[in-house]
Amino acid sequence: MVQTRRSTPIQTLLLLSITLKYASLLPPPQNLSMKSVNMRHLLKWSSLQENCRTISYSVKFQGEYETQILNGSWVDAYECQNITQTECDLTYDLGSDSDYIIGVQAQCGGQISWSQLSSTFNRRDTVLLAPNMTVTVQGNLIQVGFSELPSTITINLQVWREGDEQSVFSEVVKTQTYHYSLDAEKSEGTHCVKAEARLESINKTSSTEKQCFSIQRHQSAWLKPVALSTAVVMIVLLAVALGWRLPHCGPWLKQALCPKEPLPHIEGWPIHIKTFSSKLLLEPTHSVILLHPLEAQD
Repeated sequence: MVQTRRSTPIQTLLLLSITLKYASLLPPPQNLSMKSVNMRHLLKWSSLQENCRTISYSVKFQGEYETQILNGSWVDAYECQNITQTECDLTYDLGSDSDYIIGVQAQCGGQISWSQLSSTFNRRDTVLLAPNMTVTVQGNLIQVGFSELPSTITINLQVWREGDEQSVFSEVVKTQTYHYSLDAEKSEGTHCVKAEARLESINKTSSTEKQCFSIQRHQSAWLKPVALSTAVVMIVLLAVALGWRLPHCGPWLKQALCPKEPLPHIEGWPIHIKTFSSKLLLEPTHSVILLHPLEAQD
């Protein structure tokens, strides 16, 4: 006869506790990835969907120094401890060209889980991008603007005349707006501008596409006043010439504009004009005073 052994209530509760504990283990963070552009290193991962009030994350890493000198100890990322967001900026933590092992620890209540990047990360793998560049031309002045200038990147600006690539002007730009003045005698023609980004720490470069523009011959500043003065002198001379010529052309103009019409002649009506000699007007005369009747009674 086989006897069946029954579990005590204490054993049943213990077994249930262990079962529930392992059944509700916190899953590790998923989809860890590192995005590094222009020496800015950003670690990202997916958010856990658990029935926890709050899930917090902590980022840890170890490089060659930690693995070889500190016996494989882990270093806490200073700005990424017990955070709720699912990204961490490790730009200032990963300060050497080591191969880093990077992991994320998730915590929900008393439960903890851990996950690591599938491969090591070295900051030499950063993607170098030249900043966006805009070029504005006003006469002989070229204005170059940049969207941003990261402190870790050196921008080298190059300006040259098309067809004369051997004579390239090059200068390190330290401000977001840079002005360059072309030589007035050599400004006419097509000129090109290009910016090169350089990371000295890892000896990596990246260049923008060249932007070319045409400049017409620039007129001298004195040309416009001289032309205006010449026009004024010509107008004055023309006015003087017309003023001198008009009196001489007066009769001709009068005859042309207002022609004199001859008097009409009536048939059968002879016209005799009697002339008087001036001698007849030289006879002696006497003055006669005429008074008004009222004045005569007075």
